[in-house]
Amino acid sequence: MQKLLLIDNSIVIINVLKDLFAKKNDYEVFVAKSLEEAKNLMNFHKFFVSISNLVLPDALNGELLSLLKANQIPTIVLTSKIDSETISKIKRNEVIDYISKESIYELQKAYRLANLLLYIKNMEVLIVDDSATVISQLKNSLETLLLNVNIANSGKSALKELEKNQKISLIITDYHMDEMNGLEFIKKVRKGNINNTLPILVMTSDNSNELKVDLYKNGATDFLVKPLLVEELKAKIFDIFLNMKQITDIQKFTEIIDKNVIISSTDANGTITKVSEAFCKISGYTKEELIGQNHKIVRHPSMSTKFYDELWNTITSGKVWKGEIKNISKNKESYWVYVVIEPVFDNKGNISGFTSIREDITDKKKIYELSITDGLTSLFNRRYFNDSATVYMQNCLRDNAYFGFLILDIDNFKKYNDTYGHQKGDTVLKKVADAIKEVFKREEDLVFRLGGEEFGILISAKKEDDIKLLAEKARKSIESLGIEHKNNKPYSVVTASFGLTILKDVNKHIDEVYSLSDELLYKAKERGRNQVFFAP
Repeated sequence: MQKLLLIDNSIVIINVLKDLFAKKNDYEVFVAKSLEEAKNLMNFHKFFVSISNLVLPDALNGELLSLLKANQIPTIVLTSKIDSETISKIKRNEVIDYISKESIYELQKAYRLANLLLYIKNMEVLIVDDSATVISQLKNSLETLLLNVNIANSGKSALKELEKNQKISLIITDYHMDEMNGLEFIKKVRKGNINNTLPILVMTSDNSNELKVDLYKNGATDFLVKPLLVEELKAKIFDIFLNMKQITDIQKFTEIIDKNVIISSTDANGTITKVSEAFCKISGYTKEELIGQNHKIVRHPSMSTKFYDELWNTITSGKVWKGEIKNISKNKESYWVYVVIEPVFDNKGNISGFTSIREDITDKKKIYELSITDGLTSLFNRRYFNDSATVYMQNCLRDNAYFGFLILDIDNFKKYNDTYGHQKGDTVLKKVADAIKEVFKREEDLVFRLGGEEFGILISAKKEDDIKLLAEKARKSIESLGIEHKNNKPYSVVTASFGLTILKDVNKHIDEVYSLSDELLYKAKERGRNQVFFAP
C-alpha cells in the first residue's frame, strides 16, 4: 500500500478526501494541516504522492510547493483560484496537475487522478518529433505524471523503437516531420497486429477538418493543436490512461469471474453460446464440447423431466428461476449447483437468450444427503420422510394424481436374526432394499427405510391400479430373492407384509395416512403375512 500526504487546513476538504480514499484500500492517508506538520511527516515517511493546498497560514509564499518539490513528492495542487499568477507559480514547481477546490466534483477528480497514478507509474510513452524544444516540453510534462519517456526523432526510428520495446503504452507524434509525416507513420504502426490498439496522439498546427478525418480514419486516437497547451495535453493523457485502466480492470474482473464463477449463456432455444472456465472445470467438458449443445449434456438422470419443464416454462415466460439442480460431469460424477437463470431481452422486449449463474453446493448437498440417507441400505431415512411426505402428498393432489403410501415389514425378522445372526440380517435388509428400489425406480417414487425392518414408499400415479400393481410386484420381488428363512412358515424364505393407503382428492395429514397404512400392514400379518393389504 502506497502512502499519500494530504495537506490542507480545511476540515471539510480533508474529510471529503479521506472518505473518498477510504472506499478503496490503495493508499494509507496521512494528514497535515500546516507546513510544520508536513515537514514532520516527510521526515518519517516516504510519500508516493501528495494532494496539497497551494497556501497555508504558515506558508503564504509558495513554501509548501517548494518543500514538496525538494522532497521529490509528486503533487496534485488544490487551489481556490485559477489565474495567470497562480498558474505560473504552480508550473514552476512541475506538479502533476492543479485542481479547483471549490466543488466536490473537482475533489473527486483529485481522488481519481491519485488512483490513476498507481496504474500509470513507470508506463512507457514514446515521443516522435524532430524538434528538440517540443521534445523537452513534452518530456518534462510527462515525467511529472511518473511516466517513462522514450524519444524518437523520426517515424523510421520510432518504428524501430516499437519493434524493440513492446512495453510502450502511448505514442505522441508530430504530424509535420521530414521523411515520413505523422499520417504515414500511423498507417505503418496500424499495419500489423501488435500495435493495433496502441493509443496515438498526433500534434499538428494544421487544424483543418480534412486532416482530422484522415487522422481519425487511419487510426489516430486524438490530436493536439500546436502550440501545445499543457493542460490539454495532460487532460487527454489522463483520459487515455483512464480508459485503458478501466478496460484492464474489466478484463481482470472478467478473468476472475471466468475462473471462479460457473456461468453459461444460451440463445432463446436453450443452445449454449458461452461458458466460463469454471463451468468447464466442474463439468469436465471443454468450451468447444459445450458450445452449441443444450444443457441436457450435464443433466443428471435422476432429475425429472417435469422439473425441467417447469423451469423452462418459468424462464420462457420472462421470469427469473432460482433453485438447486443435480448435474453430471463428463466423467459421470454427480455435482450439485444452486442456479439463478435470468432471461435476456433485446431492445424490443423479446427474449433473446438466457444467462445462468451457478454456485457449487456439492459439499453442502453431500452433507445433507448423508443426513437424510440410511447408512446401511442407502435409502432415504425417516428424517427425510418427515421432511418430504407432506409436500409429496400435496403435489399429488394438486396434479390430480393418486397418492399412495406403502409400508412394508419383513416377516418374522427377529426370528431371522436370532437364527442366522445380525450380520446376515443386515445383508437381508440390503437385499430387500435393492429389490424395492428395482421396482420403484420411476422418477416420482421415493423409497425409505423407516426403521429396523420397516420400509416405506411414496407413490404417485394416474391410475389407482398402477399403485396396486407396483405394490404386488414388490412383494413378489422380495419373495423371489429366495433367501432362506426356515422360521418364516409356511414360506421358508424371506417375505414381507404390506399396508397400502391410496388417496384421491382427500387432503389428510400425513400422520393419519401413516397410521392407516400401519394398521393395514398389521392386518396383512394377521391374515398370514406375505401379502399386500389395502382398504377397500
